Amino acid sequence: MVFGKSQRKTRKVPHITRAFKDLGHDTLWLNPASIKRWMGRWSDSYILNRVYSFNPDIIFIFSQDIPLPVLEKISADKKIKIVLFYVDWRPEILPTLIERGKLVDLFLVTSKGLLEEYCQAGIRNPVYLTDACDTYDHKRQTPILPIWKSEVAFIGEARPNESRVNIISRLKEICSVKVYGNNWEDFHIQPTLKSVGPRGYRLICGGAKIILGSDIVNFVDGYWSNRLWLSLGCGGFLLTNYVRGIEDLFQNREHLVWYHDEEECFALVKEFLAKPEERKRIANTGYIYVHEHHTFHHFASKVLTICDTIQKGE
Repeated sequence: MVFGKSQRKTRKVPHITRAFKDLGHDTLWLNPASIKRWMGRWSDSYILNRVYSFNPDIIFIFSQDIPLPVLEKISADKKIKIVLFYVDWRPEILPTLIERGKLVDLFLVTSKGLLEEYCQAGIRNPVYLTDACDTYDHKRQTPILPIWKSEVAFIGEARPNESRVNIISRLKEICSVKVYGNNWEDFHIQPTLKSVGPRGYRLICGGAKIILGSDIVNFVDGYWSNRLWLSLGCGGFLLTNYVRGIEDLFQNREHLVWYHDEEECFALVKEFLAKPEERKRIANTGYIYVHEHHTFHHFASKVLTICDTIQKGE
């Protein structure tokens, strides 16, 4: 049983649900937020009835998308293993996350460098597991319309005091740059689109010579935006900021290219805009690699394998 929102932009929860089904498992997806809207105060009872009637072996929770009273009741069940997958980063661990983390049997996170902090907060079984791309929605697609074409494209929001705004502003002085996301007008940059789903992401990656990565933080070991997985999964040439641990999974200038500071970023943009064949080679290698090793089908299989190694209430 999978708990999570529909996520119109990324479709991550539907992707994970479909992967479990494709692996041969009867899987039921519940969206507690939607149930709350139409069931009101009866929503928790409705969710619990669905849980007990479906009788799952494993409950997979995306982020915090389960009511705490529901989780408290099902965590007492000695047969159901409960997994929570958390992909966000915050300066401090949220109290609501700690509450839920203490109740689950397996706490999966995309930030390797925070495992010790989760343990100190009392969360049981924190395990590092990377995000992924989708076999079906993330693939190559060649655009026709100019709205999807650029020399450099960035997909994501603009936020104050983040390097991405300064990088984009400076890059616009030397090449054609398009941004897709919210809040760019606040920094006098007009976004091409404010929101893109999987299809739009494919077209941007197919039309941009360089997909730029610039994460919120780059000091947490093993933590980077899912932009990395989506860009490679859609066949884009990704130039992204270095994060310690990225070399454990990827080879620089083989699957993608990384930079350590803004000046190196600008130099690499100039270098690779002049190397179309090298961009194509790296993008193709990265595309093959993630589809062979890091799709949500691989992710779901890893989750099931890890679940087999833990005992309920361990």
